[in-house]
Amino acid sequence: MFDREAVKEAFGRAAPVYEAHAHLQRQVRQHCLALGQAYWPSGKHILDAGCGTGALLTETGRLRLRWRITSLDLSLGMCAVAREKSGAVVNADAAAMPFADNSFDGLFSSLMLQWANNPPAVWREMARVLKPQGRVVLSTFVHGTLQELREAFSSLDGKPHVSHFVQTHEILKYAAEAGLTMTMAEQARIVNYYPDAIALMRSLQFIGATHKEAERGRGMMTLKQLAGVEQVYEKRFGTAEGLPATWQLLCLVLQKTCP
Repeated sequence: MFDREAVKEAFGRAAPVYEAHAHLQRQVRQHCLALGQAYWPSGKHILDAGCGTGALLTETGRLRLRWRITSLDLSLGMCAVAREKSGAVVNADAAAMPFADNSFDGLFSSLMLQWANNPPAVWREMARVLKPQGRVVLSTFVHGTLQELREAFSSLDGKPHVSHFVQTHEILKYAAEAGLTMTMAEQARIVNYYPDAIALMRSLQFIGATHKEAERGRGMMTLKQLAGVEQVYEKRFGTAEGLPATWQLLCLVLQKTCP
C-alpha cells in the first residue's frame, strides 16, 4: 500500500520542475495521445485522470485538437500548475471521482495507475464516469520496472526501497471486472542509462517518482549505505553506457461495454 499523503507531497514538491525532467513521461503521453486521436473527434469531453501539470492541455492545443478536457489529479501542487493552462482542473482521488455517472466521452490516463493504492477502485470509477461505448486510453508501468535499482537496494536491508509495480495480468483482470473490454494492448521495455545510482535517484525525485509505500524504509541513508548500493548496482548491471534503469510499459485501449 502507498502512503497517500507521501504521494501527494512528493508530486507536489516536483510540480514546479516536473516538465523539465519528465522526458520519458512526455514520450509516453504523446504516444497515448496519438492513440486517442483515433477514437475521439472534435467536441468530445475527455477526462485526463492523473493530469499532473496539465501537459495534455498543452499537447492538444499544439495539435489543434478541439476536445473539451477536464483534468484531475491527487496532488494539489500539480493541480496548481495545471490551472495555469486552460481547462477545468479538479483536485481529487481517481478512486473516488466527484463526477456523475456517464459524464465523459473518453478517458485519458498516462502513468497514473501505478501510484494508485486501490487499482480495482480506480478502474471501477473510470468505467462509472465513462459513457457507454466510450474509450479509455491508458498507460502504466508494470512489474519489472526499476528492477535493477530494486536488486541493488536488496543488499542494503530487508525493507522495500523501490515501489511495487503490479503484473500486467492483474491490470487486465481489474479492467475486465469493471466492465471495460480491451481492444488494444502494447507492451514495451524502455532502458535509460545513468552515470551512477545517485543520478538515477535524483532524476526520480525531480519527477516525484520516489518510493512511497507505507512500509518503506525511513530516514536518510548514510554515505556508506549509498556507496554499497552503488557498488552492487555497478557490479551486477554496469555497462559501457552507464547504469541501466528499465521501465516496463503497458499501453491499453479499452471500451465500456456495460450501461
